[in-house]
Amino acid sequence: MNSDSAMNSNDFGDSRTVEILRGIQQRLANAWVEGDRAFIEQTLADDWSVTDLSGRVMTKAEVLEEGFGSNARRVVSARITDIRVRAFGDWAIVTGRTEAAGEYRGKTMEVALRFTDVFALRDGRWQALVSQATLLQ
Repeated sequence: MNSDSAMNSNDFGDSRTVEILRGIQQRLANAWVEGDRAFIEQTLADDWSVTDLSGRVMTKAEVLEEGFGSNARRVVSARITDIRVRAFGDWAIVTGRTEAAGEYRGKTMEVALRFTDVFALRDGRWQALVSQATLLQ
């Protein structure tokens, strides 16, 4: 089975929650490509932070500024695979692989990375609380 669409043995939790979180991951990737700032803003908690590929810890405001304010970051394609969801009631850990292409500070780039996102169910919707990315060689 293809891990993009089917649950695998590494997923656990309510099947509906797993499906929702898999969908959110795909929509986030698409939102960066399409420039859908509203979806990104509502999905990332206000106190969200990410440890990026270089080891920097960035806040939501800093990432949004790079992607939409200064246009230092522009994603032209993103593909998410190998999504695994571990749901624990009102919080979950989502891991996967991203292949993306775009520009970062004027330099054309293609990257493959592994990610970990921690989500919490807040006011009836899932929000990312913290993320981490590791560059694959």
